[in-house]
Amino acid sequence: MNLEDDPSTALGTGLRRALRRRSPAPGLASRVLQRIERDEAPKRRHWWRAVAASLTLTALIGGGIAYEGHQRQVREGERAKEQVLLALRIAGEKVRYAQTEVRSIGSND
Repeated sequence: MNLEDDPSTALGTGLRRALRRRSPAPGLASRVLQRIERDEAPKRRHWWRAVAASLTLTALIGGGIAYEGHQRQVREGERAKEQVLLALRIAGEKVRYAQTEVRSIGSND
């Protein structure tokens, strides 16, 4: 038994009436298009937020990379400075040793 087609039941009559084809109300298409426009408008207006967020993120990452590079250069510079100071100390000791040797040769004469 198919309830939709049975005219003796209220369900069959109500379903048939509810499912009957009808013409849309006047202006339905324009109201639907206006609603779509209205719902899409905030999305279009806020595109700049995504762009701003992307630019901010890019700047932060770029700044972090630049800072890391700068810190690496500072560390390398400090290491080079320590090496130069060590070389100067060693050279100074060698010069003092040479002076001592020269003086000892001169005093033996």
